[in-house]
Amino acid sequence: MANMTGSTMGTWLPEQWSELATITYRTNVVLPNLMDRRWEPEVGVGRGDTVNIPNFTQNTDANKRSTFGTGATLDFDAVQESQTQLVVNQMAYKAFRMPVELAVQTMPSYVSLLTDGIGEACAITIDNELATDNSNGLDAFTAIGTDNVDITEDTLFTAETNLGDQNAPLQDRFLVVSPASRASLLKIEAFRNSLYQSTIGSIGGDKGRGYLGRVYTYDVYESNNLDQANISGTKNAMFQREAIAYAEQQSVTMVQDLNIEDGLFNQTAGYVVYGHKMVKSGFGREIAGK
Repeated sequence: MANMTGSTMGTWLPEQWSELATITYRTNVVLPNLMDRRWEPEVGVGRGDTVNIPNFTQNTDANKRSTFGTGATLDFDAVQESQTQLVVNQMAYKAFRMPVELAVQTMPSYVSLLTDGIGEACAITIDNELATDNSNGLDAFTAIGTDNVDITEDTLFTAETNLGDQNAPLQDRFLVVSPASRASLLKIEAFRNSLYQSTIGSIGGDKGRGYLGRVYTYDVYESNNLDQANISGTKNAMFQREAIAYAEQQSVTMVQDLNIEDGLFNQTAGYVVYGHKMVKSGFGREIAGK
């Protein structure tokens, strides 16, 4: 006796395409908004590729008149300043295309998802570059801590003390950690209590993605776009905003057209033109952790 099965009845078992879709959630984009973007308006479209940032040397001491009340001559300082160049020389992009006949037949929601994902994908690429660049990103800071080991409170104090020793402003100080390093830090009671206390009530709307709260003198953010260390840990970082300059000459821009030469394709691409530069390397520390 033969029984009907799913295989034998396959022709008569219809498959339905849902109008909904399961979406892969992308990682937190954190770093661009924590960078120093004061020079961005000066490098708009059509204004070249370089911003020359004058370095002002803060005078830390003054001369004293050795013979008070005598009108002795003054010693004049010959101040010679240098400059830092912020060069806009990077472009992140993402593109897709499909034959026109398939563009007519595919579900509208699919094209919308592809298009919406372009800006997010570019942002993730830039976020990762700002973390991993060992010349002008977080990876360029002097490293402290131990790879793949829980971050200690002493290590945090060392990084914070460095910012103080460098006269980094108390405002706009950030600690960016991986999810695993965040878990490590929550084992520290003082850190956990301070973080909890700062988040009682609602978090301000001016805080960006990944914001966890404020601890001691810095805002804490979580990101899973940080650089991986040699073993299996993560390179976290504590820094003040003025450490790294970042500028987008062209924010996310979408381009769409019809390609006839290759066989009739609907093409869509999005791109960002940007640059970044380490300005004050002493205003940050890379913190090894999990």
